[in-house]
Amino acid sequence: MIPQTVKDAFTSYFRFNNERTLSTDLPSELSIIESDNVTAYVDKTRRYDNQIVIHDVCKIDKLEQILNLYSSEFSPEISLEPKAQNAEIHSFLQSKGFHQEFLHEFLYLLPKSGQSLPSHSNTINIERWEGDQVNDFLTLLKTSGLQCTAEVWQEKRHLYCTDTFRCFVASVDGVPCAWATTFIDGEVATLANAYTQEAFRGKGCQTALLHARIEDAVEQGASLLLTDVMPDSVSSRNCQTVGFVTDCVKEVWCIEESLFL
Repeated sequence: MIPQTVKDAFTSYFRFNNERTLSTDLPSELSIIESDNVTAYVDKTRRYDNQIVIHDVCKIDKLEQILNLYSSEFSPEISLEPKAQNAEIHSFLQSKGFHQEFLHEFLYLLPKSGQSLPSHSNTINIERWEGDQVNDFLTLLKTSGLQCTAEVWQEKRHLYCTDTFRCFVASVDGVPCAWATTFIDGEVATLANAYTQEAFRGKGCQTALLHARIEDAVEQGASLLLTDVMPDSVSSRNCQTVGFVTDCVKEVWCIEESLFL
């Protein structure tokens, strides 16, 4: 996969997520800094939008400078791409109180013209909800534990269930119970936000949603599909079954908030 294409797509989707977050209606203060094989995302208005992606071997003193960009309130999540994973940077991060939290697999698909996908269970119905169903989509999101005030939703609802941020819902026996999204940016489609209510897991909802989103993305003219999952998970296997290929597996490092404050 072309690294710059994937990097640009990640940044574009990051910007969009920064705008659409339902955790706050504060204006974004997102800054993106690129330096010495590192991309830093900094926003003191959003707790989870502080990230550092290290693409390749970088100088420790440069990384030290980048860490100083972050306020004492929010610690950054640090993702190490394969070329950046080495003993020196591991030791440095540990000295700063970071620990490896999990591995994160990124995959891509170059869809083929006329590509056919296996059919899914007839008991699962997939729909793309559009603007007139956006409030229903919020109601569905809240079944996962999401919290959102009426004021925030009023500011953000126009970003959901659009031609750009496409929201797909799976129903079993007429009951909406799972969802997933696609972010369209030119010819790149990013598949994300997959969730199934606990009582309906194991019935094939996410497989059906994956197939529907691939077919839809191809219809929208996408020539590259991206997604991310936990390695060795059911989601990873489902993606590989339909042709997704692993681009890289990143190490994700985090810090205990009590150590950062």
